[in-house]
Amino acid sequence: MNFSVLRFISTRLTKTSRKQKFLNFTLYVSIISVMLGCMALIISLSILEGFDKTLHQSAIKFTSHITITSFNKEPLPDYYGTINKIKEKFPQVSSVEPVCEREGLIKSSELTDGVSIRGIIPEMNVSNLKSFIVEGEFNFSDTLAKEIIISKRLANKLNVDINQEIVLLTIKTASLTGLPEPKVEKFKIIALYNSGMVQYDDILVFIPYNKALKLFEMPDYSASNYQIILDDMNEAPKLVDSIEAFLRYPYFALTIFNYHGSIFSWIEIQKEPIPIVLGLISIVAVLNIITSLLITILEKTNTIGILRALGLDNRKIITVFLFKGLSIGIKGIISGLSLAYIFCILQQKYGFIRLKGEIYFLDVLPIEIVPEHYLIVGLISLFLTIIATTIPAFIASKITPLKAIQFK
Repeated sequence: MNFSVLRFISTRLTKTSRKQKFLNFTLYVSIISVMLGCMALIISLSILEGFDKTLHQSAIKFTSHITITSFNKEPLPDYYGTINKIKEKFPQVSSVEPVCEREGLIKSSELTDGVSIRGIIPEMNVSNLKSFIVEGEFNFSDTLAKEIIISKRLANKLNVDINQEIVLLTIKTASLTGLPEPKVEKFKIIALYNSGMVQYDDILVFIPYNKALKLFEMPDYSASNYQIILDDMNEAPKLVDSIEAFLRYPYFALTIFNYHGSIFSWIEIQKEPIPIVLGLISIVAVLNIITSLLITILEKTNTIGILRALGLDNRKIITVFLFKGLSIGIKGIISGLSLAYIFCILQQKYGFIRLKGEIYFLDVLPIEIVPEHYLIVGLISLFLTIIATTIPAFIASKITPLKAIQFK
């Protein structure tokens, strides 16, 4: 007897009539359970992968693999000479950017907020700020121009727009009275950016480098810190001590993992328990197949007895029920994976699930589609389905014609 005949028997054996609504219900519940289990597991893995990838990319949007500053927060002299020395000594370094940065206040007619004012040289910028510009152009008219680039999010808070003026306020490093004195200047907004990383968008504003030196009363060609990009980010922990020893005091180096260790640790913590917990949903869903097939055996005991009397041996009875179990499992797995894929595509394209950026670092739920996840989840679910189907199949194979006749 070939497999097509056994598959036909499997289909007819478990076909329900209108009087067997409960059996029909259990079959649908089994399919839906497997579908939801696969869907939940794939979506959770896609979200975790999305967070991991997006946060690793976002963490270096306005920082770098290695940041060099000074112990006493004093300006670091001769940034041209320092940059050349670093590049010559360390071939792993891809690019170096001098940064002139200080805290201050930004003020519009409606609101005053704290910001980090960063002076940059556009042609030396390593953070790829240009790619985040959503309005205006990433181009200062002059190195001393009173022009500023702020985030779209900050502009909305201040209720200002491009080409409008805002006020920057900083504290003088020294004054005649010996007391802190404010230094206030107006700047014209020439561009708006959106990085998607709330912790940056809320506070970072950019002005021309030389203008920042004048505003902060720092010496020419000095820097607050240096942003270093490596060919391989993972080399940062190995290289940071060598760079610090090479430049010597007062230079002090930190890696991206020092600055954003809490973010990376948070992701790693989530990666372990969540797939395990949601994986239990798939196991419970597969167990529903056992329940469904056991109910089928009870409802169809007489039919099974007739098939045994017609010559179906144990192996063929087991095959009949394996066909049915696999049919339920495969329908659930394909449906679950398909719905998960559709959800991921829609979230990637439209971002309809929003997050509180102050808590989750991002304002849109990130999704990363990994084909390997679909393959692994599908194969594991199919394997569990085969195991779950085997138990009722062996029970059905033990039914003899005599027991079937006696069964009521």
